[in-house]
Amino acid sequence: MRHSKPFYRLLGCLMSAQLLSCLDGSAQQNGIIYAANSRKTLTQYPQQQRPEESNEKKTLFNVLKDLNKKKGTYFLFSEQSLGSKLVSPVKDPNLPVERILDEILKNTGLKYTKVSDNTFVILKDKEKINNEKLQQLNFTEDLPSTQKANAFDPVTGRITDDKGSPLQGVSITLKGTNKGTTTNANGEFSIDAKRGDVLLISYVGFAEQAITIGADDKLAIALTPGSQQLTEVVVTALGIKKERKALGYSVTEVKGSDLTQARETNVANSLIGRVAGVNVNSVAGGPGASTSVIIRGISSLSGDNQPLYVINGVPMTNALAEGNDQKNTQGQYYNSVDYGDGIQNINPDDIESISVLKGAAASALYGSRAKAGVILITTKSGSGKGTLELNSNFTGDQVIDVTDWQYIYGNGANGIKPTTAAAAYDAGNSSWGAKLDGSNVVQFDGVSRPYSAQQGNIGRFYRTGSTLTNTVSFGKAFEGGAVRFSASNLYNTAVIPNSGLNRNNFNFSSNFAINKHLTVDVKANYVIDKAHNRPILADGAGNANFQAMFLPTSLNINTLKPGTKPDGDELLFTNNNYATNPWFAAYNFINNTTRNRLISIGSARYTFDNGFFVQARAGRDFYDDRYTGVVPNGAGYYAQAPFNIKEIFNRVYELNVDVLAGKTFRISQDFSLTANAGANLMKARSEGTTEEGTDFAVPYVYTILNAKNKTIRYTDFRQEVHSVYATLDLDYKGFLFLNASGRNDWFSTLAPSSDLDVFYPSINTSFLFTEFVKPSWLNYGKLRLGWANVGQATRPYQTLLNYGLFPQQLNGLPLGNITNTSIPNSKLRPSSASEIEIGAELGFWGSRLTMDVAWYNKKSKNEIFESPASNTSGYTGVILNIGELRNKGFEFLVTGKPLAKGSAVSWTTSVNGSINNNEVVALTEGQAELAAGTSRTGVGFTRHIVGMPANQIMAFDYQYDGAGKIVLGANGVPARGDLKPWGSAYSKYTMGWNNEFSFKNFTLGFLIDGKFGGKVFSATDYYGYFFGLHKGTLPGREANNFNPDPNAPPTTAQAYYTELAGNVSKLFVYDADFIKFRQFTLGYTLPAKWFNNKIKGASISLVGRNLFILMKKTDNIDPEASYSGYTQGLELGGVPPVRSYGVNLNVKF
Repeated sequence: MRHSKPFYRLLGCLMSAQLLSCLDGSAQQNGIIYAANSRKTLTQYPQQQRPEESNEKKTLFNVLKDLNKKKGTYFLFSEQSLGSKLVSPVKDPNLPVERILDEILKNTGLKYTKVSDNTFVILKDKEKINNEKLQQLNFTEDLPSTQKANAFDPVTGRITDDKGSPLQGVSITLKGTNKGTTTNANGEFSIDAKRGDVLLISYVGFAEQAITIGADDKLAIALTPGSQQLTEVVVTALGIKKERKALGYSVTEVKGSDLTQARETNVANSLIGRVAGVNVNSVAGGPGASTSVIIRGISSLSGDNQPLYVINGVPMTNALAEGNDQKNTQGQYYNSVDYGDGIQNINPDDIESISVLKGAAASALYGSRAKAGVILITTKSGSGKGTLELNSNFTGDQVIDVTDWQYIYGNGANGIKPTTAAAAYDAGNSSWGAKLDGSNVVQFDGVSRPYSAQQGNIGRFYRTGSTLTNTVSFGKAFEGGAVRFSASNLYNTAVIPNSGLNRNNFNFSSNFAINKHLTVDVKANYVIDKAHNRPILADGAGNANFQAMFLPTSLNINTLKPGTKPDGDELLFTNNNYATNPWFAAYNFINNTTRNRLISIGSARYTFDNGFFVQARAGRDFYDDRYTGVVPNGAGYYAQAPFNIKEIFNRVYELNVDVLAGKTFRISQDFSLTANAGANLMKARSEGTTEEGTDFAVPYVYTILNAKNKTIRYTDFRQEVHSVYATLDLDYKGFLFLNASGRNDWFSTLAPSSDLDVFYPSINTSFLFTEFVKPSWLNYGKLRLGWANVGQATRPYQTLLNYGLFPQQLNGLPLGNITNTSIPNSKLRPSSASEIEIGAELGFWGSRLTMDVAWYNKKSKNEIFESPASNTSGYTGVILNIGELRNKGFEFLVTGKPLAKGSAVSWTTSVNGSINNNEVVALTEGQAELAAGTSRTGVGFTRHIVGMPANQIMAFDYQYDGAGKIVLGANGVPARGDLKPWGSAYSKYTMGWNNEFSFKNFTLGFLIDGKFGGKVFSATDYYGYFFGLHKGTLPGREANNFNPDPNAPPTTAQAYYTELAGNVSKLFVYDADFIKFRQFTLGYTLPAKWFNNKIKGASISLVGRNLFILMKKTDNIDPEASYSGYTQGLELGGVPPVRSYGVNLNVKF
C-alpha cells in the first residue's frame, strides 16, 4: 500500500491520538497510523527468515516485531525514521529489552526512550519527546473496544486458480477506496483493512469476486474462470495480455493445437481459411518454400507486404537477405529456386498460440514495422508436475495432376509424324504431329516406339513424398517458476526426385520468480534447416517441373531416364539446350541451402508492492545461410550458363533491447487507469558474400576453387531504429474502455536528413452495451472503434550515393563503382498508413452463437518506389515518396454451437469471410501505371494502375474494327489488340468454414476454404498452346489451314495457334476462384485405464490436407499457383499441388 507521507506505527497496541502531542514538531506534522497485534509483516517490508534459520541481516521493523511477540513489549516509531534499515538479528532474546535495543540500534542514527515498563519510543538521535505531555498519558490502561474494532490490520492471503496454481498480478482493491495491491509470483498479497471491509478481487480471464473480511486474517481464495467473452485474454502488441472486452480493435487468436492437427512444413500455411481478412498463398516450391501472408490487402506498391512476425517478443527477420539476388522476383527470365522464408523455421509443436493483429490500431505500438500487420507467436511454457510428451506425425504426399492436355495428336510438326531421329529431335516438345495411331514412330534417340498417348507422365516422374515429424518435450511447473525443453526432427522426402528437407528444432523456455518482486524469463529457439536440391521455378533451364509438364503427348518420360548419356552428358531430347531433361535436372543439378538460426530473449520484471513494474528485455534473431548452386558438367547449356557454381553466404542478425514500466491506478471505485511507457533499440545487419565461377578445371569437382573464372561480390546492410512509446488505458466500471498509445521512431536510414523521426499515434475504445440493454436472447454485446497511424521503414542506402568495388581489377587494383541503380533521395520519408476501424462482437443465447464483425478503411501514402528516369541520367529511375493506396473492407467471424459440449455429441462450426476493396489512388505526377512483373512468355504482365486495384493482370486483347469484329491478319491469325487490365491478382473475397465434432472419445473436424475475385495469368496454358498440348488447339487441326485466302500459302494449325498465343494473351487470363476441401481429421483419445493409468494421456488421429478441389475456373493449373513469395498473379514451372494423408500420435507421460 502506497502512502503519500511518512507515517508512525505503534507495534503491539492501539493508542489515543494524544501521542501526537508527545513528539516534537518535526514528527507531529506527519500524523500517526496504528497497527495492532502480531500478524504477518506488511507488504512494504520484505519478510526475512527466522534468526535460527539465518544469520543474515533483517529489517529493523521485523526485529522490533519479533521483540513484540517474544517480550510483550510495545514500540512507537516513525516509519520514515526506520526506513528500510537492516540490523543484525537478536542473538540472545533472553537479555533485557534495553540491552537488546542498545545492540541493534548501534550505528543506525536512532535512539530509544522508555515511556513505561513495556513501551518504548524509537526516534532519531536529534528528535525529542515532550515529557510534560507524555506524563499525562497512561500506557498501562487497556484501549476501548471501539478503537480496537476500528483498527486497520494487515490482511494477508494467497490467490490461486481453480486448479490450485498461484496467480501473479491479481488485483486486490479495498471497496469504496482507492487502496489496492497485487499478488506476487506465489499468489500472495497483503493489504491494510479491518473486519467487515470488502476486498474486490479481479484478474483477466477469471470471474471477479468480492470477499468480506471476517475473523480469519489469512485468506485462501480460488478464482474460477469467467464467461469466455467477458474474460477471454489475448496477447496484444509488445506481448501485453489484455481482456478481449477492453480491446477497441480486431485480434484473432489461433491455438497451437489447431496448427498440429494436419500440419504443414511451413506453419504459415496452417492459417489458410482460419482468419478473416488474411490471404495466405504458398509458393509452388515444394517443402520449405516461402509463403505470402497478406493482411487486409496489400500495404505497399513496391515494398514488402508481409507482416511482422514476433516470436515471444522478438521481431523475427522473415525476408531474405538483401543484395544477394535471393528474392524470387518476377523478372521475365526469372529462373531460380525459392529459398524459403523465416516463418517456416518455427516448429508448430512449440507454439502455444498465434495472435493476428490485423488493423493499425492493434499493431500501432510497432510503429514503422506495423503497416502490413503483425503476427505474434507465443511458444509453450512448462506446466503441471512434470510432463513428458511425444508428438509423432507421418504424412504421405501425392501429386495432384491438374493438367487436361489433349491426347489425340502426337509429337511432330505441322501435322506430320517424325520420320527420322533428327526430325523428332527438332520437333522437341511439340505435339503438332499427326493423330496418334499406335504405329511405330522413331523418336529423338533413334528408337522406334508406339505412336500412342503417354498419359500419366506427371505421376511417373513425381514420387510419393513423405514427412516424418517427431517432437519430444518435457515441461514442469513448480512453486516460483516453470521450465520446458523440446527437441524436434522433421525429415521430408519431397515429391520431386532427389529433393527433400531436414529440420531440427530445439526449444527452451523457463521462468523463475526470484522473489515476490522479481521474475526472470529466458526463451530460446535453435533451428538447423537443410534443404536438398530445392526445385528451380519458372523458366525451363534446369527446371525439372517445366519439362515434366510439357513433354510431347507421345513421349514417355521414363524414356528420358536416367537423364545422362554413357559419357555423363545430359540426354537431350530437343534441339533447345535450355530444355533440361527432367531426370538430369533432378539428379545432377545442385541447389542446396542450409540455415543455422537462434532466436532468443531474456527478460526481467520487477513488480513493487504497489503494482508498479519495470521490465527489461533483450532479444536477438541471428542466422547464417548458405546456398550452393551448380550447373553441372554435361548440362545442355553448360557453356551458356551465367554461372556453373554459385556460393552465397549470408549472416543476418537483429538485436532488440527494450524497457517498459507501468502501473494500474485505481482512481475511484468505478474508474481505473493503466499507464505504460517504454523505449526500444533495434539494430540490424545483413552481410553477404556471393562467389560465382564458370567452367570447371577438373570435371565433376564442384567447388569454387575448381572454377577457371571466379568473381566475388560483397554486401553489407546496416540500420538502427531508436524508439520511445507510451500507452494509456482507461477502464470505467468494466464496460467502457479507452486506450491510447504513441510511438516515436528515429531512423538511421533517413540520414543525412535532420528530420529523422516519425510519430505514430493510436486511439481506440470499446463499449459493452449489454451492461445496460439485456434482452434474454443477447448475453454479450460490444461495440468498438479504433484509429491509428502506422508506417513502413525505408531500406538502407536510398538517401545518398553509395560506392562499392567491382570484382574486376585493373593493374592489380579493384575498380570502384556507384552501387545505386536509382537516383537517391535525401528527403526520403517512411511510407505511412492511417486506418479507422469499426467493429462489434455479439453473443446470443448464452454464446451458443457469436459474431465478430469489422469494417475498416486504410489509406497508405508516401509510398516509396522507383519512378522511371531518362536513360541519359545513367540511372533506371529515381526514388520518390509519391504513391497512395487504399484498402477498404468488411470481415466477419460467426461461430455456432448447435450441439453444445456436455451433450452426447458436440458440434462447433465457424464461418469467416472478408471483402477487401483495394485501389491505387495515385502514382507520380503524370504517371498512370507502374510495372510490377513480367511473365516468361513476354505477353503477360502485372501492373499498378491508378484508379484500379493493385497488381492488375495485363494481357493483349483481340484487335477489333469499327463494327466490333475481330481483325484478322493476312494469314488468318487474329491481330494483336491493346494491352488491357483484366483484374487484380489478389482475391477480393476470402472465406473459411471450420467444423469440429466430438462424441465420447472421438473427434472429427474439417475445413473448407475459398477465394474469389482474383485473376491469374497462366503461362502454363500459353506454352500449352505453343507446344500443341492444350485442348484449345484441337479445332482446325484436320483441315490444317487457317488462311482464308485459298491462293495464299496455308497457315497450319501449328503456325496459327502459336501466333495466336502471342497476339491474344488474354486467352490465358483466368479467374483464380476456388473452393478447396482443405483439411480433415478423425481422432480418438485412448482411455488411461488401457495403460493402467501409467500414462497421463494418449490420442491418435488420421489426417488429410489439401484433399480435393471442389471448384476452380482454371484449367491445367492450380488456381493458387505462384512462383513469387512477394506478389501473385504469374505462374510457371512450379511443383504441382499435393494432397497429404497421415497419422498423428500424441502421448503424455
